Amino acid sequence: MAIIQRIRTRAGILLAVIIGLALLAFILGDLFTSGGSLRNRAKMNVAKINGSKVGYREYQENLAQLENVMKTQYQSNQLNEGMMETIRNQAWQELLQKYLLSKEYSKIGLAVSNAEFSDLIQGNNPHPLISQMFMDPETGGLNRLQLREFLSHLDEITGAPKVMWVFYEGIISQERLLTKYNNLISKGLYANKLQVEQQQASTATSVDFSFVKKSFNEISDSSLQVTESDIKKYYKDHLSRFQQKKTRDLMYVAFNIAPSHEDVLAAENWINEAKDEFTKVEDVEQYINFNSPPYNPTNYKKGELSEALDEFMFSNEVGAVYGPYLEDNAYKLAKLAKIQQLPDSVRASHILLPANQNNAQQMRAMADSLKKAADSGMSWERLVNENSKDLTTAVAGGDLGWIKEGFKSPYFSDSCFYASLGDVKVTFSEEGFHVVKITDRAKPVKKVQVGILSREITPGPETDQYFYGQAVEFANKATNPENFKKAAQEKNLQVVPVTGLRPTERGVNGLDNSRDLIHWAFMQDEAGVLHSEINNYNDKYVVVMLSKVSEAGTAPLADVTSEIKQELIKEKKAELLAQKMKDASKGASSIQAIASALGTEVLNAGNVNFASYMVQRAGSEPALIAAAVSSKQQTLSEPIIGENGVYVLTVDAINAREASSDSPSSKAYLERVYASRANRKSMPILEDLGKIEDFRYRFF
Repeated sequence: MAIIQRIRTRAGILLAVIIGLALLAFILGDLFTSGGSLRNRAKMNVAKINGSKVGYREYQENLAQLENVMKTQYQSNQLNEGMMETIRNQAWQELLQKYLLSKEYSKIGLAVSNAEFSDLIQGNNPHPLISQMFMDPETGGLNRLQLREFLSHLDEITGAPKVMWVFYEGIISQERLLTKYNNLISKGLYANKLQVEQQQASTATSVDFSFVKKSFNEISDSSLQVTESDIKKYYKDHLSRFQQKKTRDLMYVAFNIAPSHEDVLAAENWINEAKDEFTKVEDVEQYINFNSPPYNPTNYKKGELSEALDEFMFSNEVGAVYGPYLEDNAYKLAKLAKIQQLPDSVRASHILLPANQNNAQQMRAMADSLKKAADSGMSWERLVNENSKDLTTAVAGGDLGWIKEGFKSPYFSDSCFYASLGDVKVTFSEEGFHVVKITDRAKPVKKVQVGILSREITPGPETDQYFYGQAVEFANKATNPENFKKAAQEKNLQVVPVTGLRPTERGVNGLDNSRDLIHWAFMQDEAGVLHSEINNYNDKYVVVMLSKVSEAGTAPLADVTSEIKQELIKEKKAELLAQKMKDASKGASSIQAIASALGTEVLNAGNVNFASYMVQRAGSEPALIAAAVSSKQQTLSEPIIGENGVYVLTVDAINAREASSDSPSSKAYLERVYASRANRKSMPILEDLGKIEDFRYRFF
């Protein structure tokens, strides 16, 4: 206190003012910091749904759970980008269901009772996921004993089975709720008597008619004037037409990283230096797998290789080496690895036992037991009929017919081609395990295996650095859109425009794994920004600029001026052509007379009804169809303004057949259509009403 008193006394009023200002700055700084913190917290929202803010943490928790399920299902500790994209979208759908559907369920008291859920698990018609999870491999049906055993020990089960079970429970419950919700909607949609009669009448009556057409293309755009005030008025009167979603436009140039002359020489020198060692090596397959793309164990007969290789391989001994030679952008050496006498094709019969990660051991044991039964003399046809799950071949005793090498899989093929007539083998393919019996063999012929040592011509580090330097030099000049295009023109580079990108795009077309560009583009608020990084996509360095920023809402007039101008020109053309049609129709007694006055021909269309969507010689013209079906016979119509031109028609014949008397059938058809529409559109409509703002682009 004494120190404070001395400060007050000596510093006087000036110091008090300074302290006061410091305190004020501290308070204001804290206020602004808090505001910044609030803004930062707002940026951590992944979405806004029905007015509710959805935090990134909630989305990430969903994502982590799905990622764990996927890793468990595929028995992998790492997921590729395609799988990650799938689970990101699934996590998003779960958020939408939670914030949109849960609210609807709550309003109407919709729920899945314990008894109902139990019935979905172990009732007479269990959910397909349960049937699949506890499938009896012998019958293909539900193994209820296994299911009951699992449920009785559910509290004790941990690890992968528990993870998958909890996941399945959630899916089954949510799917049931959605089904009940859609059923409620579809039951509220019914076809009344008038709708049934209209549906029957729409297909019961058709017309044949003649018409003349004056196309909009007959008048040049340049001959018509559209003023700025016309455009502004149209824009003001049709604002609802110009609503847009959040999008971004990009433009980029690419520097293809092409191998240099030195890179070609490096690949050629490598293959030349390897030839001596490759000639001497005994284990050709191991050597190739270690130094080159994998060894191909295919056995070739004469005529199946390229002309030069074919002649060499079928006129030399094992160990002979051909090359080096250049093929498919690679220098290669070909070594004759094996010569064998093998049939060109074999005939086989099989028993298929489908397998997955849950029943693989059981299926393998079953395959071994079936082989033993066949070897012991049990009827092969009986074994096939009682055990094979390949219903297509089972009716023919499992016969696969004559098969070529490589059929189904290398393992399956080798089992057949290296077996003797009558042998029974156990093998496998992607379908599962197979018990195969060789029933016939073609005459053996000379076949060869060829080991190909390959060195692809690829850009070296110096080449890569050269093209990267070219991209950097370009980026330094392309400081704005105008300079970007100018620099591209000077370098004779193509500017690639990318328009209308949405926040949810997986990437830019033509640039693999380019999701980072979408993330970057939507984090920018203004166009004309150059991407700070020059990344390599598809072996090319890419310089990217954001060329346009479009936020959700009404599109600016400047962005739609061209569209409005075209629409106004079309309207003016329609007015001019309609007037020509009216003038030509004055005093005309037939459609031919109108055609003559207009200097055009009479066109014909037949069997047109309300369900039609195309007219012969006219295309998609709803207005023309409606006018034709509703016109009286042998009466000239007024000019009809369509999508592609202006028309005048006369109905030549009305083809009326008796409307269907099967009213219940028509009613059932309409109600099936309504129910299908309810299932398809209930969620999209809720999404639209929910005014969803998707901010996922902020995070990935």
